[in-house]
Amino acid sequence: MRGTEWISFLIFLVLVYLQVFLSLKIPEYMSHITELMQKGISELTVLAVPAVKMLLLSIGSLACAVISGICLSFVSATIITKMREDLFSKIISFNLVEMKSFSASSLITRCTNDLEQVRLFISVGVQAIIQCPLTLIMAVSKMRGNAVWMGAVIAMAAILLIVTAILFSLSLSKTKKVQRLIDDANRIMKEHLSGMRVVHAYNGYQYQRSQFDKTNSELMRTNISATRYTGALAPFFSMCVNSLTLIIYILGSYMIYTMDGVLVRQALFSDMVVFASYALQAFNAFAMIIVVLIAMPRLIISLRRIIEVIDTENEIKDGPATAGCGDTFGTIEFQNVSFRYPDASADSLSDISFSLRRGETMAIIGPTGSGKTTLLNLIMRFYDATDGTVYVDGRDVRDYNLWALRDKIGYVPQKSFLFAGTIRTNIDYGAKGGLASTIGEIKKAAEVGQSREFIEQKEGKFDARVEEGGSNFSGGQRQRLTISRAICRNPEFYLFDDSFSALDFKTDSVLRNKLKEYAKYATQVIVGQRIGSIMNADLILVLDKGRLAGKGKHEELMENCSVYREIALSQLLSEEVANG
Repeated sequence: MRGTEWISFLIFLVLVYLQVFLSLKIPEYMSHITELMQKGISELTVLAVPAVKMLLLSIGSLACAVISGICLSFVSATIITKMREDLFSKIISFNLVEMKSFSASSLITRCTNDLEQVRLFISVGVQAIIQCPLTLIMAVSKMRGNAVWMGAVIAMAAILLIVTAILFSLSLSKTKKVQRLIDDANRIMKEHLSGMRVVHAYNGYQYQRSQFDKTNSELMRTNISATRYTGALAPFFSMCVNSLTLIIYILGSYMIYTMDGVLVRQALFSDMVVFASYALQAFNAFAMIIVVLIAMPRLIISLRRIIEVIDTENEIKDGPATAGCGDTFGTIEFQNVSFRYPDASADSLSDISFSLRRGETMAIIGPTGSGKTTLLNLIMRFYDATDGTVYVDGRDVRDYNLWALRDKIGYVPQKSFLFAGTIRTNIDYGAKGGLASTIGEIKKAAEVGQSREFIEQKEGKFDARVEEGGSNFSGGQRQRLTISRAICRNPEFYLFDDSFSALDFKTDSVLRNKLKEYAKYATQVIVGQRIGSIMNADLILVLDKGRLAGKGKHEELMENCSVYREIALSQLLSEEVANG
């Protein structure tokens, strides 16, 4: 906590003490009024003095409670804000390795539901933890009366504690399951929203509904089972309070009846009234402590889930380097690189070697699952090679500061993704060097990426609204906008992961020619499926089941690589192949 939070918390502590002190002074004036009435004093002016003091004490106690609540709310809000910032910062630092440890729905639940559980406990539970023991200690210290009354209080407290412990143990096992089921419900909802087109196209409503209903029903049953026991606490507490009051007055009445002398009976009656008031405050404080203890398991589970994320070690760690070595600018080199995904039984890439110089274009082709995207992931250090070394600008990528490495790269993923905002903010996203691009640079990137034409037709043009995920754009438009985003960075390296698949042949050809002219000094790595669009690359890698089936230019591969020739013949007419 910062200085302002500590000050607010200290004010809260002082006010809680004053609130308890003032509320426990009220029974003393009740006793005074009782004594005056027992003495036969009934003048309103005399009785009004202690009555007014009781009223002022009540108002003072209420004011302390309100202000202390405001202070604690401020402290809880700032603590949760900091926790949310730390949690989000940790999540955005995750690479693909860490993301496999947590589902997206689970991370969302931890950022929302779990944090809310912690906030509620801080704003409500902390007050009870501090106020209730203080009330209990101060009230017990003021309780003066017959040992029988004290025995009744202790017996009732023991009964409450035993019953609560039983209910607590019965509900504990259900609490963890509730959090897991909330994760599952969020996952199903996220899947439905992300795959809505598939759901509609395949009429999968009933299946989606049945999946959600199954999880939702189980969540309901678990929640009912968990709250069935804790829900019984409130009426049980009420019964205990009423029973305690009744027992004290029954015992007191009997004792008063057996006493001799009016003055003795009056004194005992006064003691009984005061004792009952203090006993009820002490008992209520004791009950609230138990309620807080009941809420502790959910808090502990939520905190563990939050801390689990924050304490997760990043497998991909920053290196010290921010630049390459010597005159190797624009180069990429793989030396005997192999990679195996965590928990996989076989390598996804095996013994891959190649070298790429500045301004050259390398294409990667191969059957589905041959490791093309994985190779790009190693360049960007989404994963680290299991064996061998990946060099960028002559330096091992593991020696780079991650920000510095990725600042060199303009990446266009296989699945085009746009952020909610405007066309301008999407093209300018992650500007190279962290500096915002000018509107001229943004327009130039859009022109090269073949997106400017349809942007100019939009209302608002570059300030036109982009919905979440780019849902208000077609697949081809999204692809061109993501390509324009990479171009706007003016990067040292372009990595295209099958990024032209949604483009027609004419747009594809125009875009590549524009890009070749605009980025002639940049090094390009292109994952492609169309032979016609990669055949002019300076180097073509052919991957098959993670191994290098061939590398070279188009003509060499047509002669020497059966895998490449098979792909080519399946796409091109024989005369197109022969003519290159």
